[in-house]
Amino acid sequence: MPAAKMCTKAICLLAMFSMVVLSAAAPAQASDTVTIKFSHQNNAYDADQLLGETFKKLIEEKTNGAIKVKIYPGTLTHSESEAMEFVKSGTVDMDTNSAGHIAGFDEDIQFLQMPYLFKSHAHYMVARQSDVVKNILAGLEKKTGMIALGIYSDCNGFAIASTKPINSIADAKGVKLRCMQNPLFVSIYKKFGFSVTPTDWDELYTSLQTGLVDADDMGVYCNDIFKMSEVVSNYAILKQMWTQKVLFISPVTWNKLSAEQKELVRSVANEAIELTDAWQYAREDAAIAKAKKAGSTITYPDTTPFKEASQEVYTEWFKKYPKWEKWYNEIQYLDPETRMPEAYKK
Repeated sequence: MPAAKMCTKAICLLAMFSMVVLSAAAPAQASDTVTIKFSHQNNAYDADQLLGETFKKLIEEKTNGAIKVKIYPGTLTHSESEAMEFVKSGTVDMDTNSAGHIAGFDEDIQFLQMPYLFKSHAHYMVARQSDVVKNILAGLEKKTGMIALGIYSDCNGFAIASTKPINSIADAKGVKLRCMQNPLFVSIYKKFGFSVTPTDWDELYTSLQTGLVDADDMGVYCNDIFKMSEVVSNYAILKQMWTQKVLFISPVTWNKLSAEQKELVRSVANEAIELTDAWQYAREDAAIAKAKKAGSTITYPDTTPFKEASQEVYTEWFKKYPKWEKWYNEIQYLDPETRMPEAYKK
């Protein structure tokens, strides 16, 4: 074959290959349909499910069906580590993951779970939009290789559920508490006086039932939907920490979306997060009322001693991560209960 013809054939093949590669990597066009697999590790009564359902309804409406969502509640995997790998590879498109677990990839997410960091729900809502949170999420994206669409409250940390009433910090001494085996959580509860006892999540019900553990750190609502309320009947409302979850989308999926679709996904994810967060707190209040009606004991211990004990936690963790102290001061400045125009101070 003449050299000129061979060259022409090679050029054609190269051009065809380039077109295939570019086509595969190209963002979705307006006529394309993208199906997003949205998974979480909880049941269909959990806030994660509401988040998924809200995201599905809004994104399908706003894209006229160009983006469709299928939700998998607690069916693809119960392992958060496995779920993260699924998202990284694109096997799953979106997933929720607890910050306590993610801390193994990026310690800075832990900062948001420091005890009594947020003074109220209003404070939390303002602080969640802060540069501190944005910087933490940006760092998380770099370390995990995934796209972090936002954070929202988990139900852990709202209350202590126990087999015996807790009326004060003195009552916490020696109580065998199950919490996630996260170094920060363990440090917090030990400072409060609890005896932190490792127990697998799947064994928590029977552990409470048999006395292997005496308490857990979930909110009243979560104890109800996960049936722990069948074996505990006392709740100490401490609001000791605002544990977080992160909503991730796979980079594989993200790169399939057009610029307009990416903007919509971020916007709709934020709307779904806002609704889910508000719903979570409304359900907690309703669950407290339900527990009272069922005869459970609800106590509101003085949180001052718990906050004083938390200072030791701050000292320990600020020493490990000095920048957290600056972040702490920035977050405290954003408390709407303490901010006033300068004129009020005169």
